[in-house]
Amino acid sequence: MFSRKTNDLLFKFFDEERRVFFRVRPSSKKPITISIGPNRYKVKDIGAGGMAIYRRSEDRELEREKKYPFKITLPLIKEVISGTFRIVNISDRAYHCIFVNLGIEKREKIHLFVLERQKEELRAKRRS
Repeated sequence: MFSRKTNDLLFKFFDEERRVFFRVRPSSKKPITISIGPNRYKVKDIGAGGMAIYRRSEDRELEREKKYPFKITLPLIKEVISGTFRIVNISDRAYHCIFVNLGIEKREKIHLFVLERQKEELRAKRRS
C-alpha cells in the first residue's frame, strides 16, 4: 500500500506540518482508546501518519514536542499497534500527534483500518 514496485517508500519524507495520509474518525459504536502509560484517552481521528487525541479540560500531563509510548487496538481489523508519537500541537479540545519511527508494517495496518472505516461510512450512507 505504501510502496512502489521498487519497494521504495511512497512517502519516504514528508513535511510534519502537512498531512499526506488520510485520517478518519472512529465509529461512535466502536471508539478507539489509546493507552499512554497508565492513562487512557479517546482517539478523535487517526491515519497512517498520526492522530488526534481528545483532550480533557483537566489534562496537563502531556506536553508539546514530547514523545510518548502508546498502545491502541484498531477495532475493525482487530490489530494492536504500539509505538511512539510526538505531540506537534495542542488545542483546547485535542492533542495533535505524529507517529515517530512507526515502521511500514504498522503504518500499513493503520492504513488498512482507515480503508475499512471509509468502507463502513459508505455502507452507512447507502443505507440511509
